[in-house]
Amino acid sequence: MKTVKLGLIGAGGISQAHCRTMASIEGAEIIAASDLVQANLDRATENWGISKTFNDYNEMLEMDELDAVLVCTPTGVHGAPTVAALKAGKHVLCEKPMEAKLGPATEMVRAAHENGKILMVALKLRYSPQVIKAKEIVDAGTLGDIYYVETVADRRRGNPGGSFIRKATAGLGAAADIGIYALDTALYLMGHPKPVAVSGIASNELSLNNTWNPALKETEVEDFAVGWVLFDNGARMVFKTCWCMNMDSLGGTIFLGKQAGLRLGVMEVRGPQEGVTVYGDEEGEIKDETFTEFESVDVFQREDQAFIDAVREGKPSPIDPDGVLLTNVIIQGVIDSSEAGGREVEVSVPTF
Repeated sequence: MKTVKLGLIGAGGISQAHCRTMASIEGAEIIAASDLVQANLDRATENWGISKTFNDYNEMLEMDELDAVLVCTPTGVHGAPTVAALKAGKHVLCEKPMEAKLGPATEMVRAAHENGKILMVALKLRYSPQVIKAKEIVDAGTLGDIYYVETVADRRRGNPGGSFIRKATAGLGAAADIGIYALDTALYLMGHPKPVAVSGIASNELSLNNTWNPALKETEVEDFAVGWVLFDNGARMVFKTCWCMNMDSLGGTIFLGKQAGLRLGVMEVRGPQEGVTVYGDEEGEIKDETFTEFESVDVFQREDQAFIDAVREGKPSPIDPDGVLLTNVIIQGVIDSSEAGGREVEVSVPTF
């Protein structure tokens, strides 16, 4: 079996999960790493035996033996290393979200198309048993046409601090950090309809005025965001996410179809309960069905294994980047609308 040789761009926190997972996958090997922080590179060498290290990822990308690259830089700086890697002929697994802003995200997808390489965004919930079950239900036509969705990813006191709260490194806050899980999951189950208009709000008032952690008063990005989205098929979505709130929940993730409804609760995309519930009727009588018994799986392992298999076997990206780009279109619409006082703004999906 061909060994897929990987390079790591960004050897900070989230990279450790991928290093651990890749070390357990037969036929995958991280042979090089790049980072601006020497301590991160020293840890990569000590913990994972990565002997070739670089401060400039462009130098690492000159290595002919590299098949693919893991991009684990902060959210707001995914674009440049991903585009450089794709242009250098390397496949890319990029940590979520694709990018903070629509422009760099668009260039990432364009580079993947133009260079014929895999661009996969690490959206681990695609591999959770709950989302897989929900997708099976929707694809079977159980819900019929979906006309309304609410999707939620929330925390009560969950501002992560550090590089996540700086515009220079993160670009955006809760919407890109945890909101991406809710938004991607909803779009995936809906079949990726195209958004055409968005209105929204984004703020960081609670972090700036909190009393439990004064350090968070330096937050430069949003800790709360809500979007109201119109799709080209007439469906509507309410997208809600926050790091901080004076409430126990923003609600849950639900899908209303003409034939049945569905509620989803899993990890970051939480609701009143874990699992999947279908709300329907049979010959005029209410008929609901709940699925709560799911196997425990390592979603990181499934995600990384899917990427390695695709690289080795010449398959397309396990997670289509064109679909993921819709999350950037919507989040950009939320930010633009908020800056315009909450007025609805038209959005368009880039074409390649």
